[in-house]
Amino acid sequence: MRTNNRLPLVIDLAFCLVLLPFMIWLLPVSRWAASNAPFVVLFVGWLYVVYFAYRYYAVPRMFRGRRQIVAAIAVIAVTLVVTWLISRYRFEIPQQAIPRMRSRPYAPEMTPRGGLMILHQRAVWFLYVVVAAFSFAVGTLAELYRQIVERQAAEHERRKAELALYKVQINPHFLFNTLNTLYGLMLTDVSRAETAFMQFMDLTKYMYTNAEKDKVPLRAEIDYIRQYIELQKNRMNDRTHVHFSVEKRNERPDAAIAPMILITFVENALKYGVSSHVRSDIFIGLALDGDWLHFTTRNPVVVRPSTEKSGFGIVNCRKRLDLLYPGRYTLEIREQADEYRVTLDLKLH
Repeated sequence: MRTNNRLPLVIDLAFCLVLLPFMIWLLPVSRWAASNAPFVVLFVGWLYVVYFAYRYYAVPRMFRGRRQIVAAIAVIAVTLVVTWLISRYRFEIPQQAIPRMRSRPYAPEMTPRGGLMILHQRAVWFLYVVVAAFSFAVGTLAELYRQIVERQAAEHERRKAELALYKVQINPHFLFNTLNTLYGLMLTDVSRAETAFMQFMDLTKYMYTNAEKDKVPLRAEIDYIRQYIELQKNRMNDRTHVHFSVEKRNERPDAAIAPMILITFVENALKYGVSSHVRSDIFIGLALDGDWLHFTTRNPVVVRPSTEKSGFGIVNCRKRLDLLYPGRYTLEIREQADEYRVTLDLKLH
Protein backbone atom coordinates (compact mmCIF):
# COMPACT_ATOMS: atom_id res chain seq x y z
CA MET A 1 0.00 0.00 0.00
CA ARG A 2 2.85 2.39 0.77
CA THR A 3 4.35 1.74 -2.66
CA ASN A 4 1.04 2.62 -4.30
CA ASN A 5 0.82 5.84 -2.29
CA ARG A 6 4.31 6.87 -3.37
CA LEU A 7 3.80 6.08 -7.05
CA PRO A 8 2.13 9.44 -7.98
CA LEU A 9 4.99 11.30 -6.28
CA VAL A 10 7.55 9.22 -8.18
CA ILE A 11 5.80 9.98 -11.49
CA ASP A 12 5.69 13.72 -10.72
CA LEU A 13 9.38 13.79 -9.81
CA ALA A 14 10.31 11.81 -12.93
CA PHE A 15 8.43 14.31 -15.10
CA CYS A 16 9.79 17.41 -13.38
CA LEU A 17 13.41 16.28 -13.07
CA VAL A 18 13.90 13.98 -16.07
CA LEU A 19 11.29 14.07 -18.82
CA LEU A 20 10.66 17.81 -19.18
CA PRO A 21 14.34 18.85 -18.89
CA PHE A 22 15.20 16.23 -21.51
CA MET A 23 12.61 17.59 -23.96
CA ILE A 24 13.81 21.15 -23.35
CA TRP A 25 17.35 20.03 -24.09
CA LEU A 26 16.30 18.37 -27.37
CA LEU A 27 14.31 21.38 -28.62
CA PRO A 28 15.64 24.92 -29.27
CA VAL A 29 14.45 26.13 -25.88
CA SER A 30 17.92 25.70 -24.40
CA ARG A 31 19.34 27.87 -27.22
CA TRP A 32 16.86 30.67 -26.51
CA ALA A 33 18.45 31.32 -23.14
CA ALA A 34 21.40 33.22 -24.61
CA SER A 35 19.31 36.20 -25.73
CA ASN A 36 15.89 35.46 -24.14
CA ALA A 37 16.67 34.27 -20.61
CA PRO A 38 13.62 35.88 -18.91
CA PHE A 39 11.32 34.37 -21.52
CA VAL A 40 12.86 30.90 -21.12
CA VAL A 41 12.41 31.01 -17.33
CA LEU A 42 8.81 32.17 -17.77
CA PHE A 43 8.02 29.51 -20.37
CA VAL A 44 9.58 26.60 -18.46
CA GLY A 45 7.76 27.70 -15.30
CA TRP A 46 4.54 27.85 -17.31
CA LEU A 47 5.02 24.27 -18.49
CA TYR A 48 5.25 23.12 -14.88
CA VAL A 49 2.10 25.11 -14.08
CA VAL A 50 0.29 23.42 -16.99
CA TYR A 51 1.36 19.98 -15.77
CA PHE A 52 0.14 20.43 -12.22
CA ALA A 53 -3.01 22.32 -13.29
CA TYR A 54 -4.05 19.37 -15.47
CA ARG A 55 -2.77 16.71 -13.08
CA TYR A 56 -4.35 17.89 -9.84
CA TYR A 57 -7.17 20.20 -10.86
CA ALA A 58 -8.60 19.73 -14.35
CA VAL A 59 -8.43 15.96 -14.71
CA PRO A 60 -9.92 15.03 -11.29
CA ARG A 61 -12.85 17.37 -11.93
CA MET A 62 -13.60 15.63 -15.23
CA PHE A 63 -14.92 12.71 -13.12
CA ARG A 64 -17.00 14.68 -10.59
CA GLY A 65 -20.15 15.97 -12.22
CA ARG A 66 -21.18 18.70 -14.64
CA ARG A 67 -20.20 21.71 -12.63
CA GLN A 68 -16.76 20.31 -12.02
CA ILE A 69 -16.39 19.51 -15.72
CA VAL A 70 -17.17 23.15 -16.59
CA ALA A 71 -14.44 24.27 -14.19
CA ALA A 72 -12.00 21.82 -15.78
CA ILE A 73 -12.82 23.05 -19.30
CA ALA A 74 -12.34 26.65 -18.13
CA VAL A 75 -8.85 25.80 -16.85
CA ILE A 76 -7.99 24.10 -20.14
CA ALA A 77 -9.21 27.14 -22.08
CA VAL A 78 -7.11 29.47 -19.92
CA THR A 79 -3.98 27.39 -20.50
CA LEU A 80 -4.60 27.46 -24.26
CA VAL A 81 -4.98 31.25 -24.30
CA VAL A 82 -1.88 31.83 -22.19
CA THR A 83 0.14 29.43 -24.33
CA TRP A 84 -1.01 31.24 -27.46
CA LEU A 85 0.13 34.54 -25.97
CA ILE A 86 3.49 33.02 -25.10
CA SER A 87 3.86 31.69 -28.65
CA ARG A 88 3.38 35.27 -29.97
CA TYR A 89 6.44 36.50 -28.11
CA ARG A 90 8.98 38.15 -30.44
CA PHE A 91 12.22 36.34 -29.84
CA GLU A 92 15.51 38.16 -29.92
CA ILE A 93 17.43 36.19 -32.52
CA PRO A 94 21.21 36.75 -32.70
CA GLN A 95 22.45 37.86 -36.12
CA GLN A 96 24.84 34.94 -36.38
CA ALA A 97 21.93 32.54 -35.94
CA ILE A 98 20.22 33.86 -39.06
CA PRO A 99 21.33 32.05 -42.20
CA ARG A 100 22.02 34.17 -45.28
CA MET A 101 19.80 33.68 -48.30
CA ARG A 102 21.00 34.13 -51.86
CA SER A 103 17.69 35.37 -53.19
CA ARG A 104 15.24 37.81 -51.67
CA PRO A 105 12.09 36.15 -50.25
CA TYR A 106 8.67 37.07 -51.50
CA ALA A 107 6.88 37.06 -48.11
CA PRO A 108 7.95 38.25 -44.68
CA GLU A 109 7.35 34.84 -43.12
CA MET A 110 9.75 33.32 -45.63
CA THR A 111 12.69 35.35 -44.33
CA PRO A 112 15.29 33.52 -42.25
CA ARG A 113 14.17 35.44 -39.16
CA GLY A 114 10.52 34.60 -39.91
CA GLY A 115 11.38 30.93 -40.36
CA LEU A 116 13.11 30.82 -36.99
CA MET A 117 10.11 32.50 -35.37
CA ILE A 118 7.77 29.86 -36.81
CA LEU A 119 10.13 27.14 -35.57
CA HIS A 120 10.13 28.61 -32.08
CA GLN A 121 6.34 28.92 -32.03
CA ARG A 122 6.00 25.31 -33.06
CA ALA A 123 8.38 24.31 -30.28
CA VAL A 124 6.23 26.19 -27.77
CA TRP A 125 3.06 24.42 -28.89
CA PHE A 126 4.78 21.05 -29.14
CA LEU A 127 6.01 21.25 -25.55
CA TYR A 128 2.60 22.42 -24.37
CA VAL A 129 0.81 19.53 -26.10
CA VAL A 130 3.28 16.94 -24.78
CA VAL A 131 3.07 18.27 -21.22
CA ALA A 132 -0.74 18.52 -21.32
CA ALA A 133 -1.15 15.03 -22.84
CA PHE A 134 1.24 13.43 -20.34
CA SER A 135 -0.41 15.20 -17.43
CA PHE A 136 -3.88 14.25 -18.66
CA ALA A 137 -2.86 10.59 -19.05
CA VAL A 138 -1.23 10.41 -15.59
CA GLY A 139 -4.12 12.26 -13.96
CA THR A 140 -6.69 9.99 -15.61
CA LEU A 141 -4.89 6.82 -14.52
CA ALA A 142 -4.51 8.19 -10.99
CA GLU A 143 -8.21 9.10 -10.82
CA LEU A 144 -9.28 5.69 -12.12
CA TYR A 145 -7.01 4.02 -9.57
CA ARG A 146 -8.50 6.19 -6.80
CA GLN A 147 -12.02 5.20 -7.81
CA ILE A 148 -11.05 1.51 -7.87
CA VAL A 149 -9.53 1.79 -4.39
CA GLU A 150 -12.63 3.58 -3.09
CA ARG A 151 -14.94 0.93 -4.56
CA GLN A 152 -12.80 -1.84 -3.07
CA ALA A 153 -12.83 -0.10 0.31
CA ALA A 154 -16.62 0.29 0.15
CA GLU A 155 -17.00 -3.36 -0.86
CA HIS A 156 -14.70 -4.39 1.97
CA GLU A 157 -16.76 -2.44 4.50
CA ARG A 158 -19.97 -3.91 3.09
CA ARG A 159 -18.59 -7.43 3.43
CA LYS A 160 -17.43 -6.73 6.97
CA ALA A 161 -20.93 -5.55 7.85
CA GLU A 162 -22.51 -8.64 6.26
CA LEU A 163 -20.08 -10.97 8.04
CA ALA A 164 -20.80 -9.25 11.35
CA LEU A 165 -24.51 -9.82 10.74
CA TYR A 166 -23.99 -13.49 9.90
CA LYS A 167 -21.84 -13.98 13.00
CA VAL A 168 -24.58 -12.47 15.14
CA GLN A 169 -26.99 -14.93 13.54
CA ILE A 170 -24.65 -17.86 14.22
CA ASN A 171 -24.36 -17.28 17.96
CA PRO A 172 -28.08 -17.61 18.82
CA HIS A 173 -28.28 -20.66 16.56
CA PHE A 174 -25.42 -22.32 18.43
CA LEU A 175 -26.78 -21.32 21.84
CA PHE A 176 -30.27 -22.57 21.08
CA ASN A 177 -29.07 -26.01 19.99
CA THR A 178 -26.66 -26.41 22.90
CA LEU A 179 -29.05 -25.15 25.58
CA ASN A 180 -31.66 -27.54 24.23
CA THR A 181 -29.17 -30.37 24.86
CA LEU A 182 -28.47 -29.14 28.40
CA TYR A 183 -32.17 -28.87 29.13
CA GLY A 184 -32.70 -32.46 28.07
CA LEU A 185 -29.90 -33.64 30.35
CA MET A 186 -31.28 -31.73 33.31
CA LEU A 187 -34.48 -33.71 32.94
CA THR A 188 -32.85 -37.11 32.50
CA ASP A 189 -29.37 -37.19 34.10
CA VAL A 190 -28.31 -34.40 36.45
CA SER A 191 -24.77 -35.77 36.98
CA ARG A 192 -24.05 -35.80 33.26
CA ALA A 193 -25.62 -32.37 32.96
CA GLU A 194 -22.91 -30.93 35.24
CA THR A 195 -20.15 -32.30 33.01
CA ALA A 196 -21.97 -31.12 29.92
CA PHE A 197 -22.33 -27.66 31.42
CA MET A 198 -18.54 -27.40 31.86
CA GLN A 199 -18.10 -28.45 28.24
CA PHE A 200 -20.65 -25.84 27.25
CA MET A 201 -18.65 -23.16 29.10
CA ASP A 202 -15.50 -24.09 27.18
CA LEU A 203 -17.33 -23.94 23.87
CA THR A 204 -18.90 -20.60 24.72
CA LYS A 205 -15.51 -19.19 25.67
CA TYR A 206 -14.06 -20.30 22.34
CA MET A 207 -17.00 -18.85 20.45
CA TYR A 208 -16.85 -15.40 22.00
CA THR A 209 -13.04 -15.31 21.91
CA ASN A 210 -12.72 -16.14 18.22
CA ALA A 211 -16.01 -15.14 16.61
CA GLU A 212 -14.72 -11.65 15.76
CA LYS A 213 -11.46 -12.91 14.26
CA ASP A 214 -11.05 -13.29 10.53
CA LYS A 215 -9.23 -16.61 10.89
CA VAL A 216 -8.20 -19.05 13.60
CA PRO A 217 -5.70 -21.94 13.53
CA LEU A 218 -7.25 -24.98 11.93
CA ARG A 219 -6.25 -27.21 14.84
CA ALA A 220 -8.23 -24.94 17.21
CA GLU A 221 -11.32 -25.23 15.02
CA ILE A 222 -10.92 -29.04 14.91
CA ASP A 223 -10.75 -29.16 18.72
CA TYR A 224 -13.86 -26.98 18.88
CA ILE A 225 -15.77 -29.39 16.63
CA ARG A 226 -14.55 -32.38 18.67
CA GLN A 227 -15.70 -30.76 21.93
CA TYR A 228 -19.06 -29.91 20.41
CA ILE A 229 -19.54 -33.54 19.34
CA GLU A 230 -18.64 -34.74 22.82
CA LEU A 231 -21.17 -32.36 24.32
CA GLN A 232 -23.91 -33.55 21.99
CA LYS A 233 -23.15 -37.19 22.79
CA ASN A 234 -24.61 -36.55 26.24
CA ARG A 235 -28.09 -36.61 24.77
CA MET A 236 -27.55 -39.76 22.68
CA ASN A 237 -28.21 -43.35 23.64
CA ASP A 238 -26.43 -46.49 22.50
CA ARG A 239 -28.29 -46.58 19.20
CA THR A 240 -26.51 -43.48 17.83
CA HIS A 241 -22.83 -43.62 16.94
CA VAL A 242 -20.81 -40.58 15.84
CA HIS A 243 -17.64 -41.25 13.87
CA PHE A 244 -15.32 -38.25 13.69
CA SER A 245 -12.08 -38.63 11.74
CA VAL A 246 -9.27 -36.21 10.95
CA GLU A 247 -6.70 -37.00 8.27
CA LYS A 248 -3.71 -34.80 7.54
CA ARG A 249 -1.49 -35.02 4.46
CA ASN A 250 1.14 -32.40 3.66
CA GLU A 251 -0.08 -30.43 6.64
CA ARG A 252 0.84 -26.76 6.79
CA PRO A 253 1.69 -25.52 10.30
CA ASP A 254 0.08 -22.15 9.54
CA ALA A 255 -3.20 -23.62 8.26
CA ALA A 256 -6.04 -21.31 9.30
CA ILE A 257 -9.77 -21.10 8.66
CA ALA A 258 -12.65 -18.73 9.29
CA PRO A 259 -14.04 -19.50 12.77
CA MET A 260 -17.24 -21.54 13.07
CA ILE A 261 -17.54 -22.02 9.31
CA LEU A 262 -17.98 -25.83 9.59
CA ILE A 263 -20.02 -26.13 12.76
CA THR A 264 -23.34 -25.58 10.98
CA PHE A 265 -22.95 -28.82 9.02
CA VAL A 266 -21.98 -30.69 12.20
CA GLU A 267 -25.01 -29.27 14.01
CA ASN A 268 -27.35 -30.38 11.23
CA ALA A 269 -25.89 -33.88 11.12
CA LEU A 270 -26.33 -34.31 14.87
CA LYS A 271 -29.70 -32.61 14.98
CA TYR A 272 -31.40 -34.64 12.24
CA GLY A 273 -29.39 -37.87 12.41
CA VAL A 274 -29.79 -38.83 16.08
CA SER A 275 -32.28 -41.61 16.80
CA SER A 276 -33.49 -43.19 20.03
CA HIS A 277 -35.31 -46.06 18.27
CA VAL A 278 -33.10 -47.40 15.47
CA ARG A 279 -29.37 -47.63 14.88
CA SER A 280 -27.95 -44.40 13.48
CA ASP A 281 -24.40 -43.88 12.27
CA ILE A 282 -23.22 -40.31 11.73
CA PHE A 283 -19.94 -39.78 9.87
CA ILE A 284 -18.01 -36.51 10.09
CA GLY A 285 -14.68 -36.43 8.27
CA LEU A 286 -12.03 -33.80 7.79
CA ALA A 287 -8.97 -34.21 5.57
CA LEU A 288 -6.25 -31.63 5.07
CA ASP A 289 -4.04 -31.88 1.99
CA GLY A 290 -1.73 -28.88 1.64
CA ASP A 291 -3.88 -25.82 1.03
CA TRP A 292 -7.06 -27.84 0.52
CA LEU A 293 -9.51 -28.87 3.20
CA HIS A 294 -11.98 -31.67 2.43
CA PHE A 295 -14.89 -31.79 4.84
CA THR A 296 -17.76 -34.29 4.72
CA THR A 297 -20.77 -35.22 6.80
CA ARG A 298 -23.09 -38.16 6.25
CA ASN A 299 -26.10 -38.99 8.40
CA PRO A 300 -29.46 -40.75 8.13
CA VAL A 301 -32.46 -38.46 8.08
CA VAL A 302 -34.17 -39.59 11.26
CA VAL A 303 -35.88 -36.29 12.05
CA ARG A 304 -37.54 -34.46 9.21
CA PRO A 305 -37.00 -30.68 9.48
CA SER A 306 -40.02 -28.46 9.05
CA THR A 307 -40.16 -26.70 5.68
CA GLU A 308 -40.58 -23.23 7.18
CA LYS A 309 -37.63 -23.37 9.60
CA SER A 310 -35.12 -25.59 7.82
CA GLY A 311 -32.09 -24.40 5.89
CA PHE A 312 -31.42 -21.15 7.76
CA GLY A 313 -28.00 -22.23 9.03
CA ILE A 314 -26.95 -23.67 5.67
CA VAL A 315 -27.95 -20.50 3.81
CA ASN A 316 -26.07 -18.40 6.35
CA CYS A 317 -22.97 -20.57 6.04
CA ARG A 318 -23.06 -20.49 2.24
CA LYS A 319 -23.17 -16.69 2.30
CA ARG A 320 -20.17 -16.59 4.61
CA LEU A 321 -18.30 -18.89 2.24
CA ASP A 322 -19.18 -16.62 -0.70
CA LEU A 323 -17.79 -13.62 1.15
CA LEU A 324 -14.70 -15.21 2.68
CA TYR A 325 -13.70 -17.73 0.00
CA PRO A 326 -15.05 -16.48 -3.34
CA GLY A 327 -14.17 -18.93 -6.10
CA ARG A 328 -12.17 -21.07 -3.66
CA TYR A 329 -14.72 -23.60 -2.53
CA THR A 330 -17.26 -26.11 -3.77
CA LEU A 331 -20.20 -27.15 -1.63
CA GLU A 332 -22.39 -30.12 -2.54
CA ILE A 333 -25.45 -31.06 -0.47
CA ARG A 334 -27.43 -34.17 -1.39
CA GLU A 335 -30.29 -36.02 0.18
CA GLN A 336 -31.13 -39.45 -1.19
CA ALA A 337 -32.46 -42.71 0.19
CA ASP A 338 -33.06 -41.13 3.59
CA GLU A 339 -29.43 -40.11 3.83
CA TYR A 340 -28.08 -36.59 3.98
CA ARG A 341 -24.58 -35.84 2.65
CA VAL A 342 -22.50 -32.66 2.68
CA THR A 343 -19.19 -32.33 0.83
CA LEU A 344 -17.14 -29.17 1.13
CA ASP A 345 -13.82 -28.62 -0.65
CA LEU A 346 -12.18 -25.44 0.59
CA LYS A 347 -8.89 -23.82 -0.40
CA LEU A 348 -7.55 -22.24 2.76
CA HIS A 349 -4.76 -20.12 1.23
